[in-house]
Parts: sequence; C-alpha cells; structure tokens
Amino acid sequence: MRIGNLLLVPEADYNLLGRDLIIEMGINIEVVNEEIKIKLCPLRVEDEEKINSEVWYTPDSVGRLNIPPFSVIIKDSETPIRVKQYPISPEGKNGLKPEIERLLSKGLLESCMSPFNTPILPIKKADGSYRLVHDLREINKKTVARFPVVANPYTLLSRLGPEKQYYSVIDLKDAFWACPLDEKSRDCFAFEWEDPVTHRRQQLRWTVLPQGFTESPNLFGQALEQILQEYQTGEGVTLIQYVDDLLIAGETEDKVRAESIRLLNFLSAKGLKVSKAKLQFVEEEVKYLGHYLRKGEKKIDPERVKGILSIPPPKSKKQIRQLLGLMGYCRQWIENYSTKVKFLYEKLSQGGLVK
Repeated sequence: MRIGNLLLVPEADYNLLGRDLIIEMGINIEVVNEEIKIKLCPLRVEDEEKINSEVWYTPDSVGRLNIPPFSVIIKDSETPIRVKQYPISPEGKNGLKPEIERLLSKGLLESCMSPFNTPILPIKKADGSYRLVHDLREINKKTVARFPVVANPYTLLSRLGPEKQYYSVIDLKDAFWACPLDEKSRDCFAFEWEDPVTHRRQQLRWTVLPQGFTESPNLFGQALEQILQEYQTGEGVTLIQYVDDLLIAGETEDKVRAESIRLLNFLSAKGLKVSKAKLQFVEEEVKYLGHYLRKGEKKIDPERVKGILSIPPPKSKKQIRQLLGLMGYCRQWIENYSTKVKFLYEKLSQGGLVK
C-alpha cells in the first residue's frame, strides 16, 4: 500500500477531492500520529483490467446475495420492545437525511408501522458525511442466538506457515446488508425518523441484516463460508475467512496476484462488494485481524497490546471473560499462556465476588 501526503486547503471554495472521487480511486484517508495520510490503491492498471469493476463498492451500489432470507427469534415477542428515540440535533438530522434516502432508494430500508421501536444515532465521519447507527442493544438482549461458529483468529492464523511470503487482504463492504431479512422478522428492527425538511415522522425498518445486531456476524460468516465452499484455491495458496475479512497467502507474488484477481471476480459474481480503499493487494506485509504478517512471520499490532495493558484489573466475572478474550487473541506471543491465566479461569468457577 503506497502512502502519500495530503494537502488540506480549508479556505478553498470547493472540494479539490470529493468523497465520490476518493471512493472511486480507492483512496483511504487516515490520521497517523496527528498527521493526515492518504493510502493509495496498489492495483496496477493491468491488474484492474482483469477484475470485474462491479465488485468495487460505490455509494450507488449495494451487495446482494442470492440466499434464503434470515429469520430472527425474539424472546417474549408478544411484548414488543419499545425504546424512545433520542433527541437528534438539526445538524445530525440534516447529515442523516441523504444516507437514509440512499438506503431507502436501494431497498435496504422500507416504511412500516411496527409495534417495535429502537433509537438511531448520527455519527459524523472523518470526511464530513454521517453514518447511521441503530442502537439495537435491547433487541440483542432478547434475541435467541444461534450457536456461534465464528473461528478463533489464533486458530486461523496458525494455518499460515513460513513459506507464505505474499498476501492480499480483501475487506467486504457493508457485507451484512447483502443478506436478506425475512419479512416476518423485519418489524423487530424498526426505528422512528423525522425528515428535517418536510418534518414528516414515520417508522422505517431494515430489509437486510442490520449492522449492530448481535447475530449479524455469525449469520453472515456462515453464509459466506458456505459460498466459499464453491471456490477452490490454487496450489500453494491459502484462503482464510474471518466474518467479512478475507486473506490470501501464497508462496510467490505471481500466485497471490492471480488468486486475488480470481477471488475478486468470484465475489463479484456472487453479489458482494469490496472496498477498494481498504484493499491490500499482493504485498509482503499486511495487517489482518490485528496482526502484521510479513514474509511468513506474524507480529501483533502494538496498538492492541497497548489497549490490553491499559485495562484495569477485572472486578467481575464478566470483566474476567472480556480480559481472557482479549488476551487469548495474543496467546501466541505469551509464554506459558495457559499456566499464567489458570488462576483467572479458577476465579470464574468460584462463587461470589471477584477479589
């Protein structure tokens, strides 16, 4: 991934580089150590000519998987969950309006009259646009969850041997929205929306798996895993899937390049969209699942270590489980890990408060 400098001209009368053009060109803007950096898409012209352009995400496109709709089971569904909408500032409503109109036009949202209601929030992004966040915590509490079959990242990465020298990382964009939601389950995901221009109040609901829903990663991950059963990798190449993040690792640059192009075209044919801005294409070092992979070696992201070290001592069993989950992610780099965390597992089996 090539990195360049970004010149910010706040007094300019118009955008020198608009959001649509940034997405089209596969440019990713990041703030690194208080400095704005832009990451340029590493695709060569000859590579891009071999890839179906329909695979790239744009604001005007959405992914669609041809799979049976998912249904959701809510405990005590005869008692609807109703949470009053939080106040939203005029700026927030105006920011959300184009996004909600886009989601409606693409069929991801639809009008409804539902007994359920949970609130939404406007989240301002770095580029000035707004992201719609649906607070589904109360729905999540009452959801009858399937048994999670999402693989452990440690187990997945253990499949990579030292012979793997080149990598590609493919980030599926808005992957959950590619999964249809059964019509009988849609009312559970309703929210109230007031148009800031017309002041019309109405309820809207999702027609696809919502982001923020506790079951979405598990359901999408299983659906994608089943789809990938149709895909056969070439000799000397490994494909790893973790929910909506895909890694291709191989022995040679040519093998990884050919496999990456073939996989992108396969994903396009299945109706999925890929973020060009986040694509890591045929590189000797990539970041995947909080790890840096380079020439057959793995190194944990220093930011992840910093985050774990900043966690205060756990005071409840829930906090112990959370800590064990985070440390288990790093167990490959902790000598005698099982011995060192044994006392924490013993605390979980004891009654009373954690001391």
